[in-house]
Order: sequence, then C-alpha cells, then structure tokens
Amino acid sequence: MERSRSKSAKTELERSRPDIGTLTALRFVAALWVVLFHLQAMRHTFLAPIYELFRPVIANGDLGVDVFFVLSGFIITYTYLDRLGPRFRWRAAGDFVWARFARMWPAFALVVGVLGLWFAYGAGQHPVGAWSLQTQAPDLSPWGMARQLLMVHLWFQPGTDGASWFGPGWTVSAEWLAYLAFPLLALVLFRLRRLHPLAALAASVLVLVPTALWGEDLPIATGGPQPFEWLLRIACCFTAGAFGCIAARNADRMNFNPALAGPGAVLAGAAVAVFLAAAGKPGPGRLAVLAFPLLIALLSLARGRVRAALSARWLQYSGRCSYSLYLVHMFFIYLFYWLNRDWLHGAGPLATNLLAAACLAGIALATHLLFRYVEEPARHRLRALVPPGRGSSIQI
Repeated sequence: MERSRSKSAKTELERSRPDIGTLTALRFVAALWVVLFHLQAMRHTFLAPIYELFRPVIANGDLGVDVFFVLSGFIITYTYLDRLGPRFRWRAAGDFVWARFARMWPAFALVVGVLGLWFAYGAGQHPVGAWSLQTQAPDLSPWGMARQLLMVHLWFQPGTDGASWFGPGWTVSAEWLAYLAFPLLALVLFRLRRLHPLAALAASVLVLVPTALWGEDLPIATGGPQPFEWLLRIACCFTAGAFGCIAARNADRMNFNPALAGPGAVLAGAAVAVFLAAAGKPGPGRLAVLAFPLLIALLSLARGRVRAALSARWLQYSGRCSYSLYLVHMFFIYLFYWLNRDWLHGAGPLATNLLAAACLAGIALATHLLFRYVEEPARHRLRALVPPGRGSSIQI
C-alpha cells in the first residue's frame, strides 16, 4: 500500500514537471553567444564573415549571460522546488548547496590555478590589469586568491570589472550567491507553485523590468554603470527563470497544446534576433531579456521536430560541456591577443589566421578535457563524499 502511494506521488510529480532535455542545447547556444562576443579580438581573421553577418546579435553577446541566469533559475526550480519548498530543512538545504558546489567548484578552481600561473608569468612583463585584459587589475594577493577559490570574489565589489581573475568569471560568483539564497526563495515559490501559467509568465516579465529598463542607453538612463548592478541582474533573471518554470509546469491548466511549443519557441527566438538586429547595439538590445522566460518555457515543452533537432547527440554533449566552455575560452583569447601583438605583429594575415584557428581548436580540446576529466568525475566524487539525505536522489 505504501509503495503504491509512493509510486502515485512520484507519477504526479513527474506529470507536473516538463521535460527539460531540450534546454541542454540552449545552454550551448548561450555559451557560444558569450564566446563569440569575447572572440571579437579575432573578428579580423577568417571569422570576419561571421561577425559581419551576425554583427548586431554578437554585439549583444553579453545577453548570453542573462540567458544562463534565467535558465539557471528555471532548472534549479524544476529540480529542487518540490524538495526544498514545503518548509526549511537544514539537511535538504545542505544537500542542495553541496550538489551545486560539487557542480561548480572543481573546474573553476583548476582554471583559477592555471590563470594564477599565467599572471605570475605575465606580471613581470606587463601590469596585471593589462595582462588580464581588464580595465581594473584583479587582486592577486593571498586574500584575493582565497576569495576566488571560495567563489565569493564578486560579493565585495560594486562592479564586475577586475572582480574575477578572468573576465566572465564574475558570473560564477553571482550564481553561487543565487544558489545559497535559493533554499529561502523556494519557501516563497513553493506557495506560488500553482499559479496560473499566464500569471507566472507575467510575474517573470515584471521581475525583469528593473534590469531590462534601468541602465546605460535604456529608457531609464543612467550616466554609467551603477554600483552592484550585477546583483540586480542575477536576482531579476534567476527569479524570472523560477516563475518561467512554474508557468511551464502548469501549462496543462490552460489546455496548452505541446505541439505548438516548438514553433512558438522558434518564433520567440527569431523575434529576439530580429529585435537585436533592429536595435543594432548594446543598450537598447537589452530589452530582449524580457522574452527569455517565455522562450525557455516553450523550449521545455517543445515536442516534434524542434525537440528532435535539439536532441542531436552533438548538441546534447556540447550543452553538457557548456560550463567548461565558458570557463576555458578566455584563456585562449588571452593567448591570441598577446601572441598576435608581441610575436606576429606585421607577420601577415596567414599567420594570424593560423593562430586564430589554433586557438579555436585549443578551446574545443580544452573544453572536452576539462569536462571529461575534471568537471564530471570531480562532481561525482564530491557528491559521493556526502551522500544525499532521504528523498534527495534528483541530481543535475
């Protein structure tokens, strides 16, 4: 009798949650968007046609970070809401935090160590700020290294520049803060878990309004970057993703036809691309973030050809590797910039193109190696050190 009741509850839980395998491919698209944004150092190589054709979209490539933040809120809510939400339990919260630490820390710590050696080498030739290609020099003191390794390096700075030893590393610290706060956020979200999907989507847009409208070149214009703008960005995007998840899991309340989700997601993605092309530059293009929760919710519900296309093996593997890709790509951009400047200056386009091709190959190889031999095995080993409590078997 007890087994039957448990099986029935499990079936009900599975029916209330969409299949998010389609979102794995989106992780790769978001990571690639950010990588192309940072690879603009190579825009005068054989990559020039890509940058010319997709110039407005690539120029807004920092929005790939917002896709990640919204996607993170969606997936974390999808996976953990029903376990964390009813009431606060230290064991459940600890299992969650440890699972996220095991997922994020090993690969990040290795990259920080490699960059430490890079800075030790380069600091004898150039100032640290210039060597890191940031306008503010990162803190290389023992305390600075401790903050990096604890993933709290952004918490002490009002701006993102110079917070991390490599530019995009600030997002790791922002995500870590969101994860630590989620067990408390889940208490609120759990009580809203039966929101009508249209109300949940409206909430996801409303919470994004501050980060979409307030900033440089936006309707509520500011004279420059505002202190702790990163905190507003992660809070708005992560919460919006959580509401997007609630909308997707309650889609059956409005008799939504899943066959329409795939075409709807394609239309939403195309609308974002058209809008960015019309905006033409960062700033106004930031308004596209308002569409991200709807796009992600529709993709999670997609069936048919869209789901089949996104389930391609190479896309799924690339999506699983997206975190490693995000971590390693900047190091090869450093290599390209300094080798091209100091060794190949005036050597001609052939040498520059060969260097760019070698760096791209290096990014691909390093991504595979970091994922295959560090990120995944380290995650499993760390998880094995602290077995999850009863009812905590779901992992991502």
